[in-house]
Amino acid sequence: MNHLSRSCIEDVRLFKLGSNILGKPNVYVYSFLVDGLLIDTGQPLVGREFVEILQEEDIDKIILTHHHEDHSGNVELIKKSKGINAYGSSLCCEIMLSPPRIEPARLVSWGQNKAARILPIDMSVPIKTDSYSFQVFHTPGHAADQISLYEANRGWLFPGDLFVHDYIRAFMRTENMGEQIQSIDMLLTLDFTVLFCHHQPVSKNAKQRLANKLNFLEDFYGKVKEAYLEGMNPKQIMKFLGLKEQRLIKFISLGQLSTMNMIHSVIRDLK
Repeated sequence: MNHLSRSCIEDVRLFKLGSNILGKPNVYVYSFLVDGLLIDTGQPLVGREFVEILQEEDIDKIILTHHHEDHSGNVELIKKSKGINAYGSSLCCEIMLSPPRIEPARLVSWGQNKAARILPIDMSVPIKTDSYSFQVFHTPGHAADQISLYEANRGWLFPGDLFVHDYIRAFMRTENMGEQIQSIDMLLTLDFTVLFCHHQPVSKNAKQRLANKLNFLEDFYGKVKEAYLEGMNPKQIMKFLGLKEQRLIKFISLGQLSTMNMIHSVIRDLK
């Protein structure tokens, strides 16, 4: 079952995309369109519907925040449909030439993204539209190639997947908690009022919500570090922190998404 709906926050158009080949979507992804700039392209399973609805829109260029399939899945379709270019970080460009294969859970929710040619962004130069100017920041942690966009005059921050929620209970294997903390800490120096998170846009108390996420990660990191330096192994740390693995999620993701991955991320950083 697919879902596609539209809404607005200030001058930004929001496209809410949901997909699940087994039934009703349980997670949604947002793509944003502002002044001809499309930020991320949604998951492949909603590609046909999304391309069709975008026929009504004026789009000049595409920016990918990172390569994950729920953000990059329709980039080639939209490029060809609109006759425009897409851009991302240099690492994103490299990864998108041959995207990694994904596990069954993500295939069911998003679909496999396909190879695409995108162009590298010069992050020292703002991305300009007719009315706005977006600064670009390298903000790794969730993904090594992730970037964030910031429109200072309007107080808009597009942080990719750095926020998602005030707290989380699972990490992908490739996520880096230390880098996430550094990236969020840097973004919190900016003056923003709207957080255009691609899974949960926030238009009220946006800066406090992102600060909540930073506080959660710093607290988790500190507790794992303390336990590890005292000689505990990952399983002992899980028990010490009173955490329980979400076994179904871990199973259907083949271990790609788990609570234990959060602990492993901290330990890798410490090593």
